[in-house]
Amino acid sequence: MAARITCAVATSEARRAAPVGALAWGRKIRTSRLPVLVLDPAQVRLGRALAARVSEVTRLTLASAVAGGLIELTSPRFVKQFRDVHTLTSRAIARFLVTGQGTTEIERNFISRVGAFAARYGVSLAIISRSYVAWRDTNLRILNEEACRLGIGPAASNIARSIIKSSADSGLRRMTRAYSYQLQTVARSEHSIEAAIQG
Repeated sequence: MAARITCAVATSEARRAAPVGALAWGRKIRTSRLPVLVLDPAQVRLGRALAARVSEVTRLTLASAVAGGLIELTSPRFVKQFRDVHTLTSRAIARFLVTGQGTTEIERNFISRVGAFAARYGVSLAIISRSYVAWRDTNLRILNEEACRLGIGPAASNIARSIIKSSADSGLRRMTRAYSYQLQTVARSEHSIEAAIQG
């Protein structure tokens, strides 16, 4: 009974929690909004539990994307890119909870490359956004299950919820910037070709 009450309180408080940028996607976020992470045992246990379910989160996110019709709108190559970036980000969240280590430059660059890839292959920003929402919601669902199963209180579980929400927002921003940059690059290249032809 106490565990159920704790889970209900944690869930209602999570709705009010503000994103905190805890995965440190970039320099500005790392210096201005990164919370002071205290690696308490509950947080570490929750991180390990999430790490053990990364494959399941990726599978459930993909199933949600299929149910929402997203897969029909993209190529099989891009579906693999989505899967890979969702797996990477879920692992990064679990790692952060266990060790306090944020994303690496290589990981952030990989997320950006997926945005550029989407622009090159004509995948819309709406599909990218819906994919991130599916990933976020699946992670939050698994987090709630694990927090309840382990009896994790609101302090540790709310930090994890904030990290998931913030990383979805940050990853989407990074991917959108890369997407826009790729479109601008293509437009400049086409303009140069037209100018050369006309000249």
